Amino acid sequence: MRLASLPYLNSTALLVFALAQSASLSAQTYGAGFEASEWTAKSGSFACSLSHEIPEFGRAEFVRKTASSEAMELVATSGVRFGDLVMIDAVPPVWRSDIAATRIGVIQLASKQSLRVTSSQIDKVAAMLEQGTNIVFSNAQTNANGTSLRVALEARNFIPAYGKYKKCISELIPYTFDQIARLLTNYAPAALELNAATKAQLDKVARYTKADPGVIGILVDAHSDKLDTPEESDAASQVQAELVTDYLIDKGVAENIITTRWHGDKFPIGNNQNKAGQAKNRRVTVRLESETTRKQMEKKIAAIIAAEERAAEKKAAAEKAAQEKAAQVPEALPASLQQLEQMVEEQDLTSGKQPRLR
Repeated sequence: MRLASLPYLNSTALLVFALAQSASLSAQTYGAGFEASEWTAKSGSFACSLSHEIPEFGRAEFVRKTASSEAMELVATSGVRFGDLVMIDAVPPVWRSDIAATRIGVIQLASKQSLRVTSSQIDKVAAMLEQGTNIVFSNAQTNANGTSLRVALEARNFIPAYGKYKKCISELIPYTFDQIARLLTNYAPAALELNAATKAQLDKVARYTKADPGVIGILVDAHSDKLDTPEESDAASQVQAELVTDYLIDKGVAENIITTRWHGDKFPIGNNQNKAGQAKNRRVTVRLESETTRKQMEKKIAAIIAAEERAAEKKAAAEKAAQEKAAQVPEALPASLQQLEQMVEEQDLTSGKQPRLR
């Protein structure tokens, strides 16, 4: 058959012809086609994605998230599934007869597993698409009906979307909530401004907080070493707490989510009798709150309160029991009965003789 004899043939069909040198043409082939090929990049502070819709099959998707390596997956939303062994081929457009199709790799799938491209293959796939070469995923063997499955990724419109995707990756916030949720910084005696190291840490807190709507609060707690008077210690810690809070606000953090506290020298973590211990005690902690961490803290506080209530109830019960025991002491008996009891108590058990009444 001469291709020129066809009034129109999209690139998906052309890919079939290119791959069908030794295979049956009875293949289930899915692809967007040259004219409809679109790649869509989505950007975020913690995740970037690049997707390619494949009609009647699903989509191909590149994804990169904070603190994770890049992933690529063929997501089948139509229920179509590959067999156990899948080949990945770089197939040039039919008009590029000067370039031969090349094998990028092979993927072994587990039962009902979606097709995930390995990290070493992702770069090859992206590089080929950048060069204008299409990518075809195909089953190594035909099924019982003698047909095989092929899914094509069109290179058209890939480059501009891939550029946006790579730019997003370069701007990803490189730390997670858990990594930034608590920081501790120290300050010099009588410091009236923040040092460079503290500012660098607070810049991370500000950047993360503004990007993550899940941050619902920031707790700033400042402590001092032991100064001449408690009032001086309180004042020193107050200065540091307010310096940190003001810096975060200047960096764009909403003032209403910040709780600022200072504690003087009430909670030392080092020995105030030496300089090393004093340096440890001059500190500010900054903690981020999410709904989860706040609930966890509320749970801890509730447990402490419950324990205190149980201890109070136990103490009250013990006091009540002591009072009831004291109340069981008999009232004074009439004189004659008192004498009788005294006689019983003073009886000589060896002889059985009773003492004479006084």
